[in-house]
Amino acid sequence: MFKLMPQVKKIWIYGATAGIIIASSSTMAYALNNNIPENASASVVSSANVPKENNQTPASNVKITAEYNVVDQSKLTPDLEHTKALLTDKLSVSGKDFTPEQVEEKSKLYLANTIPGDKDISAEQAAAYAAAILQKAYGVNFTGYTADTSFSRSTVPNSDNWTVIFHAPNEDKSSKRYLASVNSVSGSMLNASLYDFTDSEVDSKNVQDAEWMKTAEADIAKLMPENVSITSSKVVAATPLIGVMVVSELSDGSACAVRLSGENKEAVAYQYFPNGYDGSWDYHPVTANGVG
Repeated sequence: MFKLMPQVKKIWIYGATAGIIIASSSTMAYALNNNIPENASASVVSSANVPKENNQTPASNVKITAEYNVVDQSKLTPDLEHTKALLTDKLSVSGKDFTPEQVEEKSKLYLANTIPGDKDISAEQAAAYAAAILQKAYGVNFTGYTADTSFSRSTVPNSDNWTVIFHAPNEDKSSKRYLASVNSVSGSMLNASLYDFTDSEVDSKNVQDAEWMKTAEADIAKLMPENVSITSSKVVAATPLIGVMVVSELSDGSACAVRLSGENKEAVAYQYFPNGYDGSWDYHPVTANGVG
């Protein structure tokens, strides 16, 4: 996966994390998840849209398999002190002061929002749906993998979600991890991505080539039901550093975005917008004073 230059990386990751971590428990869960390296934060953007029902396959209809092991983080004993330490570290990048009392309050709220309710699908169901999405997107066989599942209750109504991270067996620095977030009631896709731990920069060449758009539309089409088609597409960013980001409007009123990167135009991140594209992927170049 691509790596952002240090100064750009700090703006994209630190600014986004510190700016919205307070308001959203699902964003906080993502930011506090040590399974996700910092460079992945610039590739997966949590949707602010309120998910509506869509015609993706319901999670209850997805077969639960034993090919991978499921770890349900919501059933593990929460550690308040560890959470406070992680949150303090994340909040420090915002440049604002937070009292110990504020940090403790936010940590308790975060922990309370990591437990699913009766209406929510199980960790096993979430993993099955996430696996189905990622298999369509990347064609990966998850036999022997570990599916690390985390529940997040959101402040936005009807947008509670499960995030599932698939770890390769005998994982090392050459391995890829795969991630998908799904709505905790309907099982519909919110986002999907892959990432690795290499330190090399990925240079995306000839980003104005029309083949980028063709590849993006083909990748998005793989995730859509047969009765949903792409009605229009647009490039919202195209630079050698970040690759090419394309948003496609869909026939049912929703939208899907994909970011392609590298020589093979690999789809490193997807995001589904159930209510149509909200503009959150639009690229704004970083200015001299650090404002993008």
